Amino acid sequence: MKNETFLYKSIFLYASLQFCGNTEEYFARHTEKLLVFILMPRIKNKNHLVRIYNKGKLIQEKKIQLPESIYLHYPFWYITYLKLIATYFSKKDNVVVIGSHPLIFFGMTLQKMLVNVRFVFWIEYFPRANLVLSLFDDLKNFYHKRVDFACYFGDRVNKLMNGEILNTEKRKTILWGVKPQIIKKMFPSGKRTILFVGLIKESQGLDLVFQYLRIHKNYYLKIIGVCDDTLYAKYQKMFVEYGIVDQIDFANKFFSEKELQNISKECFVGIAPYATGKGNGVYYVDPGKIKAYAELGLPIIMSNTSSILPYVKKFKAGEVIQRNVVSLHHAIEKIQHDYKKYLEGLKKFNKYFYFENYYAKNFKFLENF
Repeated sequence: MKNETFLYKSIFLYASLQFCGNTEEYFARHTEKLLVFILMPRIKNKNHLVRIYNKGKLIQEKKIQLPESIYLHYPFWYITYLKLIATYFSKKDNVVVIGSHPLIFFGMTLQKMLVNVRFVFWIEYFPRANLVLSLFDDLKNFYHKRVDFACYFGDRVNKLMNGEILNTEKRKTILWGVKPQIIKKMFPSGKRTILFVGLIKESQGLDLVFQYLRIHKNYYLKIIGVCDDTLYAKYQKMFVEYGIVDQIDFANKFFSEKELQNISKECFVGIAPYATGKGNGVYYVDPGKIKAYAELGLPIIMSNTSSILPYVKKFKAGEVIQRNVVSLHHAIEKIQHDYKKYLEGLKKFNKYFYFENYYAKNFKFLENF
């Protein structure tokens, strides 16, 4: 490929092996020099990855170990980040750093002494539920005023940070992109399995699905993701009390993308029964699991929250529920009775958010560097 075919020159991108909007694939295709720092959730995970691309080709991949302890994880992460950016890029490179954690922007003056760098803060939102999250929020607000560019995972975050919804070159909403797949699914004739994907917290609302399985013994649930040991033990006890042990597959570990694709073939819907209200950060953002379900060709069942909700409704890619068993059952029955309609809705949803077109339009401002 000739240099002029690349839209971007030099990028340091934070990503994840969980659904991350196909950002790595997009920037790998269109960036001359790309370093991707793949950070997995801190809980139950010490191994992280660095991938280096040159002119669209992966030239190196290596594992990075970070401590799981909250007191050591972040200092080691930051030191590793500085080493990576100073090693791979030179003073001649005009580097763009794209990430969502405020720690990335600590010591921006020092970073600019190491390399010629600009920052894109792609902002999520977490309510100030405890001291750690309050500190996170303070740091986010501090660096938001100082970074070159800020993008937001939803209009609600945009408005929260700016007092109004901005759509300028330096401040704009950018949601996750998706990679449309050829959807050939048919409604399963045998076992009816619901899929849940993502980091597991009580605010994800899985208790509603457990209650549903307790009543409806002909349905099953696969949980793909991890939680801390305390929550895992609580859920295991709940499975026994509800008599649903045989209806749930919960390994409490991460799976590869290929494994997830194979698992999804056994399922007929993806579920996101989030706790609703402004106390849950999902209310403000575009949660990755919704786009993951869409890519996997699974009609979406979600509670009445998040910035992606209007698009699920618009394209009829799933059903929106109230957080009760009756509403969940009604949604499942509607999808079962007209499964092809929801698959067609998913195709339209995926076409709208196709990552190549969506990111090319929204990240056009990076072409100037």
